[in-house]
Amino acid sequence: MGLAGRLLRTRAFRGPINMGVDEALATLCRDRAVLRFYAWEAPTLSIGYFQRTNEIDLEACYTSAVSLVRRPTGGRAVLHHQDLTYTLVLPLRPPWTELSIADSYRRINSCLKRGLETLGLAASIGIPPGYAGHSRLVPSSFCFSAIARHEVLVAGKKVIGSAQRRFPAALLQQGSILLDFDPAAILALLGVGGRAATESSLQIIGSLREALGWLPDRAYVEAAISDGFAREMGIDFMEGSLEPEELTLSNQLAANRYAAETWTFRR
Repeated sequence: MGLAGRLLRTRAFRGPINMGVDEALATLCRDRAVLRFYAWEAPTLSIGYFQRTNEIDLEACYTSAVSLVRRPTGGRAVLHHQDLTYTLVLPLRPPWTELSIADSYRRINSCLKRGLETLGLAASIGIPPGYAGHSRLVPSSFCFSAIARHEVLVAGKKVIGSAQRRFPAALLQQGSILLDFDPAAILALLGVGGRAATESSLQIIGSLREALGWLPDRAYVEAAISDGFAREMGIDFMEGSLEPEELTLSNQLAANRYAAETWTFRR
């Protein structure tokens, strides 16, 4: 596709800063794709833009020292503790302006699939044979508890959860790659209904530790995933850092939006 790109490996930030950085990258996007990998200063539960906070056990988050932040993208709750978090920002120009959200999601996930294949995993995209859906009576509050049409799977299990949003200048996709998975950690943070639904869906949740038989280093996975995007999209990613304008806007968004209770508890 002939795009130039920046590869950002930012240090661990608090939840509001991480979300502020992602929105700033999408807001200030010009003509370069951005692939960002990042970590979190403390275990953080991110909830989707449309998700209701009553699906979360807020007292359990407090007693477990788990922070709460609302993402600018949709989807359900993700516990950022044993995962590698990524963000992809693409300038809104052809072919992306001509694709539906579902089609662009599928195309981006094909890059993630290729990255997992670089790790030596047999990955696939789509709903596995025989999957009839889980948690139909009580929708799960946890992102990884249901498999959608264009999900990235390993051995029929969901190892990557992603959500997408379009800004005026850019397409933003945020995602979580499960390096490891502790069911008890996420179950403890969900409301009663969401907890029951998630418990019934544990068999479809995977991790790279489970798939590989060992826990991969974050840098090792970052290299494989960035290679998948470069090869699949033809993007030449050059490692860089956040620019002053992006840092300024990130801090403003973190303070005025993502750290504000009016945003976090808007639903």
